[in-house]
Amino acid sequence: MDPENPPVKSIRRTKADATRRKIIKAAHKEFVARGFHGATMAGIAARAGVASQTVYFVFHTKPELISAVIDAAVLGDDDPRPPQTQPWWAEMMAEPVAAEALKIFIRGAGVVFARAASISEVLRAAALTDEEVRRTHQFHENLRRDGFGQVLELLAAKGPLREDYSLDELTDAFMTVYGDSSYNLLATERGWSHDQIMAWLCDILPGMLLAAPASGSN
Repeated sequence: MDPENPPVKSIRRTKADATRRKIIKAAHKEFVARGFHGATMAGIAARAGVASQTVYFVFHTKPELISAVIDAAVLGDDDPRPPQTQPWWAEMMAEPVAAEALKIFIRGAGVVFARAASISEVLRAAALTDEEVRRTHQFHENLRRDGFGQVLELLAAKGPLREDYSLDELTDAFMTVYGDSSYNLLATERGWSHDQIMAWLCDILPGMLLAAPASGSN
């Protein structure tokens, strides 16, 4: 293939991908500014600089669009790979001390929360009154629960978890404290910086999730 003259199909795909990214970025801003129900496909199209029909052609419905927006926020633009393939995940797996491994996860995943917390809260609020949106929200929550459960299993292999709560209860607590609502509340309503939130989570989550070190241990 001549790199200076790519095939028409490749050019079309590149343009389609660029249009998709443009719509997703515009939708993220529109949903956060107006909420799920307040945002319109026409408003998103205007913000993206495309025709309304283009938005419907690419995404069909608002629930499908906000789901794509959340996926994009989680993965990011700079290195769009799942968390499990990121360098910090490998660092967490290699760390032998459970508490330190947990802190690596907290800081690594913090980048995701900084990008996705606001739009995830828009989805959560809309799910209260819209059944289709509720299914979309539940799908993303199930993915998050699987990921947090996987982290707890990795930590349990490095040191004991607390025994006074079941694994399901620990997962619930983990997801709640290190969740979009908590992050968004601290960042937007309490004015905490990202670094403050990460430091607080690194301080409280080890004690919440991990068994206390044996007396006399370092």
